[in-house]
Amino acid sequence: MKNLIQKISLLFFKLLRSFLKLVPESIKILIGKLFGLLMIIASAKRKKITFNNIKNSNLDYSDDEIRKILKESYQNLGITLVELLTIDTYDFKSTSPKVYYSNIEIIKQAKEKGNGVILLSGHFGNWELLAFSASVLLEEALHIVIKYQMNPYTDKYLRNLRQRSGNELIDMNKAGLTMVKAIKNNNIIAMLSDQRAGKNEGFELEFLGREASTYKAPALLALKFKTPIIVGFAVRDKKNNYKVDLIELDHSDLEDNTEGVEELTKRYLSLLENAIRENPGLWTWQHNRWKIN
Repeated sequence: MKNLIQKISLLFFKLLRSFLKLVPESIKILIGKLFGLLMIIASAKRKKITFNNIKNSNLDYSDDEIRKILKESYQNLGITLVELLTIDTYDFKSTSPKVYYSNIEIIKQAKEKGNGVILLSGHFGNWELLAFSASVLLEEALHIVIKYQMNPYTDKYLRNLRQRSGNELIDMNKAGLTMVKAIKNNNIIAMLSDQRAGKNEGFELEFLGREASTYKAPALLALKFKTPIIVGFAVRDKKNNYKVDLIELDHSDLEDNTEGVEELTKRYLSLLENAIRENPGLWTWQHNRWKIN
């Protein structure tokens, strides 16, 4: 039965992609928002986690404001899905692109140093379009660290879409040596480091007012190999396009030791917190982020 349901899910994705390619962008966005609302209904447990995550942060929202952010966060997930299903239909080099980078040239400048580049973001806005568009604009494959999904059929289908820009995907559970090799080859690695790190994988650091385990791998690699870290978030505007302002995380003052790795990780968290404060409805609050292993 499980296998049948997984295959039906794949068929649904294929049919949905075919339909979405035929409708205007405005209708696509409405469909994404509808999926988001359906996700709220589908899991009362996940909805409760989402509400409590927002309420227990240090952002001090009223219950009405929390419900608004919760709704927007779910709708963002739905929009991300429909845009992912049609990710290869956007012209990222047009005069009015779906994703606009104010300063993408800093990635090229960082790469000239010869120690690879680490691009860091989070589950914010549309992170799928972020990686895809960067590859198209840079005309270079990104090595993207991902977590494989439970449904092998839809997982393979979505991975295929993600790689249509030429990007290469790295299994999160087997990423170590592959990332080191990529850096030594002066390649670009893209990672999302905003979810809960597993045991021995991160530091317990304050994030939005509470202790949370945060991945230390990006900082470890950056300090060990003197690799530049560039952080960016895709911020959706009223026209349902995205703007990205890239920031290079300076770590020239840090040593390759535990204290240095922890401090660099804190610098990433600070940028992530700022992005969430400015647009809380664009972040994925549904994850059990503050659970301590």
